[in-house]
Amino acid sequence: MDTSVDSSPLKRFCAFWLGLATFSAFGIFGFCAYKLTGGDHDSAYETASEQRTQLREGSEQAQEEQLKAAPVDLAAAVSVLGEQRDSRKPAPGTKAFEEWMKQQAAAAASATPGATEPVKTPVVKLSIDSLPGGVMKYKQTELTVKAGSVVELTFTNPDVLQHNFILLKPGTKEKVGALADAMLIDPEAMKKQYIPESGDILAKTNLVNPFGKEVIEFSVPDAPGDYPYICTFPGHWRLMFGTLKVTK
Repeated sequence: MDTSVDSSPLKRFCAFWLGLATFSAFGIFGFCAYKLTGGDHDSAYETASEQRTQLREGSEQAQEEQLKAAPVDLAAAVSVLGEQRDSRKPAPGTKAFEEWMKQQAAAAASATPGATEPVKTPVVKLSIDSLPGGVMKYKQTELTVKAGSVVELTFTNPDVLQHNFILLKPGTKEKVGALADAMLIDPEAMKKQYIPESGDILAKTNLVNPFGKEVIEFSVPDAPGDYPYICTFPGHWRLMFGTLKVTK
């Protein structure tokens, strides 16, 4: 058997360039196929990314305009930061708080013997705060109250941004949130406190300035369930939300 190898320099030279040409041809073919199929260009993703960027920039610009129109009251800020809550009162939503409310009602009834006026429904006091640092979140993401109660809610805003508290019907957070985002193009949005017109809103505060607070009173629905609450400043509601659990 002849095992000799033809080591002609000309043949080796031709074999080298033939292999290089084949490799290059496969590379060019792969590159053309990559470009024809669109490569890593995703127009839908870029469009969605651009929309998110515009929404965020619009929200930040509107927030800056609001802050310029309503500067921070430093005296009020110091007052709010210096407030201390009375730790002797039971926390709302607990069994101890319910017993305390019953005792208060009984004491009021015994103080006026023979009174014919109907006993008023006790007012349940709740508090909710925004978190500082511009994180756009509530400190309390879950509150509990009995159906049919009358609630006095204090919303305190120790943040550098403006926020509000909007209580909604169950299952309507996304719907009302979309209406809030749409207010970016509403020239009257600032006058409306960035609160959209919707029959799904059960209770609301105005936009509360940094280091400010607002107290509102509302009646809790008679139907038990999970009632969402959000901040309707455009873009905030996706991060700033919580649930009011209404029990029997």
